[in-house]
Amino acid sequence: MEPHIIELPRKILVGRNVIGKIPELLKTLGIEGRILILSDKTTRGIAGGKIQDLLTGNFEADLEIVKESSLKEAERIGKSCSKPACIIGAGGGGVIDVGKKISADINSYFISVPTAPSHDGIASERMSLTDGNVKHSLRGNPPTAIVADIEILMNAPCRLIASGCADAISNYTAVFDWRLARDRGEYYSDYAGNLALLSARTVMKSAELIKEKKERGIRNLVEALISSGISMSLVGSSRPASGAEHMFSHALDMLGSQALHGEQCGLGSILTAKLQGQDWNMIRDKLKTIGAPVTVRELGIEKENIIKALLDAKKIRKRYTILDKKPLDREKALELCKATGVL
Repeated sequence: MEPHIIELPRKILVGRNVIGKIPELLKTLGIEGRILILSDKTTRGIAGGKIQDLLTGNFEADLEIVKESSLKEAERIGKSCSKPACIIGAGGGGVIDVGKKISADINSYFISVPTAPSHDGIASERMSLTDGNVKHSLRGNPPTAIVADIEILMNAPCRLIASGCADAISNYTAVFDWRLARDRGEYYSDYAGNLALLSARTVMKSAELIKEKKERGIRNLVEALISSGISMSLVGSSRPASGAEHMFSHALDMLGSQALHGEQCGLGSILTAKLQGQDWNMIRDKLKTIGAPVTVRELGIEKENIIKALLDAKKIRKRYTILDKKPLDREKALELCKATGVL
């Protein structure tokens, strides 16, 4: 077994109004110098501008608007700004992923401040950025710190919350696929696998609370997403939280899907769970409870693209999954979609 280096966040703040503790956090981490805050047009008013106001007087803080989640945008911002001591990504997945990329390129501190609990990238070293029409899953560094303000996250749009739930729930099928690969000699971590599954189970048990935007439910969700992200950092790979369902999602991206990442993974987990012989009904029912799409119509994807994504999924990357053990042709893919009610 080859050795690997485990890198984890140094500080994680979860609670109401913890955004106000960012100046203190920077001092605790020993960060001095200029701070670059990243937001998009929407999250600037939700968090980015507030963070800039909090830092004014004690730090030199600039705010940059992220226009798209792409490698080109990360390069543009990186070139336009003199090297900051720390980057703070205050926003959704796109803002945070651009921040991770710039941070990795210039070797600076990075603080993740999610404004919606929409996926487990808020804590992981993985980032998803486009290059033209192609989306790339890249490895960077995990955030130095995470500031998850429950007051902000409770007010996130319901669709983004449901997407985060679906992303966490899809760990069920991801870990199953990882265990299939373990039986073929691939490295497997019991601890990381169980941590990823714990994230999925926590979200499923909290489905009603999350749907109602209860504080306990949102806390459970964000903590589950953070744990899921950490499970990936433990093994230096997305394996604990990315199997055939994520490859299906990436295939949909390549076909021009405009659905959210978590939504696509959730639907993919219904299909792959059926192939794996797992309780796909349970997964579908929990997704329905939280308001995530469970059919092609709800996802807003053409029937033909769903079939094509299922057939193209195993070509996305060299990773052994249920799609290798039980390969699909068009007839089998169509039958699978009908059997699960996805079509």
